Amino acid sequence: MCNRTTPMRTCLHVCTSIFRIMTLPELIDQIKSQPRLFIRFHASWCGVCKLLAPHVKSLKEAEAMSEVKFIDVDVEEHLDVKQAFKINDLPYFAGFKDGKLLEEFATAKKDKVSELAEACAS
Repeated sequence: MCNRTTPMRTCLHVCTSIFRIMTLPELIDQIKSQPRLFIRFHASWCGVCKLLAPHVKSLKEAEAMSEVKFIDVDVEEHLDVKQAFKINDLPYFAGFKDGKLLEEFATAKKDKVSELAEACAS
C-alpha cells in the first residue's frame, strides 16, 4: 500500500468506463442515491493503485456487477474528500448498499477488493 505523509492534493477522477465525480457533494449524492456503489480511491504516485486498476476495471465489466455503480476517485486534488473518508493509505476502497457503508479499507489484495465488489452486488 502507498502512504504519503506530505499534504495531498485531491482530485476526483475516473478510469475508462467508471463514473466520474467532480466534487465531494456529488460523491455524497451518489452514495445516498445509488443502491449499490463501489468506490476506489487512488493517487497518480501510488504504484499499487496502478497495479490494481485493471482488476477493478475487470470487476466493473463482469456480468455479476451490472447493478453496481463504480466510482474512481483520484485523491490528489481535493483534500476534503481525503479528510471526509479519513484516508491515510492507498489504494482505499469503500462499498455502499442503499446508502449504508458495507465496508471500507486500504489494501493491496485483489481478493479483498473482489469480495467487497461482490458484497455490493449481492
